[in-house]
Amino acid sequence: MCIIRVGFEGHFSYMRDYRLVLILKSDIEKAAKEKILADVKAWGGKLSDVKVSELGEKKFAYPIRKALKGDYVLVEFKSDRVADELENKVRIHPDILRHLLVRED
Repeated sequence: MCIIRVGFEGHFSYMRDYRLVLILKSDIEKAAKEKILADVKAWGGKLSDVKVSELGEKKFAYPIRKALKGDYVLVEFKSDRVADELENKVRIHPDILRHLLVRED
């Protein structure tokens, strides 16, 4: 679902729905996990309606960066555009094993 927002100059911007799935290292503490999620929200730019769902710890079919299991976290948000910084920072963060960012239609 898109929400149309009119800016100051009369330009239209569409608020699109996004889903970001993160696989975090399973041995990090809760405080570190909360900091990672706060950083992800900051890297995203102007995000609204942010919902974070922890999907739990799951075992991998094969090792990822020498890890055999990881914590899955789903972040749903609305944005007119996802900042490039989000994708770049998530890719190189040492505690994030994998990620998937999807724009919903």
